[in-house]
Amino acid sequence: MPVAVLDEVGYAGLDTKRAAHLFAASFSNLGLELEQIGEVSVALVHPETIHDLNLRFRDRDEPTDVLSFEVDGPYGEMVGEVVICPLCADPEMGVDELVVHGALHLGGMDHGEDFGATEMARVQRAVMEELRDQEG
Repeated sequence: MPVAVLDEVGYAGLDTKRAAHLFAASFSNLGLELEQIGEVSVALVHPETIHDLNLRFRDRDEPTDVLSFEVDGPYGEMVGEVVICPLCADPEMGVDELVVHGALHLGGMDHGEDFGATEMARVQRAVMEELRDQEG
């Protein structure tokens, strides 16, 4: 699975290897075949950029922490892109978990307004727990 990271904000905490690991953990948890997954990318952007994207694509006039844009779906040439604003991230969640969140959206999951009560929240917690266990 090819992974690209575009860092527009100088956030040194996410490189291509780390992003690939986070995507792989997320997609594996969804039962997707990693060998067949297309390219994914992560863009780390300023609050103004994610605000503009949130307004344009979700009609919400405010910045947000993460947006996901599916292109061809999990088994297409380009799965999609996850756009993250590190400055908007909840300190308890962090950029790694936002990558996982975005990856789960690209893998077909969704949630409503009450994220904490959804199946997606459960899967996200499971992926993060699995990653913590692997990394000690």
